[in-house]
Amino acid sequence: MKNTSITTLGVALLAAVLLSNCSGEKKSEAMGFAESMADSVSVASSSASVDGLETPEKRKFIRTADVRFKVKNVQNATNVITDVVQKYGGFLTHSELSTQTLDINEVELSADSVLKNKSYEMSNDITLRIPNQYFDKTLRELQPLMSFLERQTISADDVSLSLMASDLRKNRYSNFEKKYSKSIETKGRKLGETANAQETLFNYESEADANKISTLGLQDKVNYSTISLHLYQPVSVMQEMLPNIGNVHAFKPNLFVRIWQSVKDGWYILEEIIVGVTKLWFLFVLGFGGYWLLKLYQKRIKTI
Repeated sequence: MKNTSITTLGVALLAAVLLSNCSGEKKSEAMGFAESMADSVSVASSSASVDGLETPEKRKFIRTADVRFKVKNVQNATNVITDVVQKYGGFLTHSELSTQTLDINEVELSADSVLKNKSYEMSNDITLRIPNQYFDKTLRELQPLMSFLERQTISADDVSLSLMASDLRKNRYSNFEKKYSKSIETKGRKLGETANAQETLFNYESEADANKISTLGLQDKVNYSTISLHLYQPVSVMQEMLPNIGNVHAFKPNLFVRIWQSVKDGWYILEEIIVGVTKLWFLFVLGFGGYWLLKLYQKRIKTI
């Protein structure tokens, strides 16, 4: 009754605003719209008893669940949850699989090797939508996965009257929009300012669309329940054998190997020098030719 009184007051205020901004035939149209809205309120207030909303089977609930639990293996549990959701015709809207590193330490086993220990925790945050009739079954099928249940919160928001009121508003606005559109077509010349009438019609159409979307949104939440899952597995440890790069001396060969390697490196250097000098053969040819020409020139001068 309290909600009905508030809604009636809202309708009265809406009628006052429409009447203050309209004149002539527009005022009569606004009054008709206000009367339509008033009829919606009266229908909504009486439908609760007529349709028997006081019985649970007549009510509409938006059901949600928030569950946090530990599993043996997050990846395997995620696969099982996905199969259950598909089995009941639901779908996942969010899944965030992540690994949090808790600690890292290294133990030197020998001069050239180190054992790296990493402790980590894997978790997954999943949000799923499931048909309302399979809400309880889905939660029951998830129980075998839980090695430890940390938290479970289940809510059922009764939106029976809200859904009814939204549906009535959608129908009233839609009917009034059609009547107003027809009035513009038949009495457009008598309305005076056709542009203003078209703008008013656009506002009614927009309001009708908004009410339709609101009704569909509520119905979708009723039809498909939302379940939020936060699952994690026990802390795991990963061990990895790595080279001890901090101890550079452990990777050096012995003295005799290093001496023999130095001999080979020296020989390679000598080879490169010989090859480099050989590449300059044309300089030797030019030098020898120049020297021969110089000697020949000196002999000719002496003979003269």
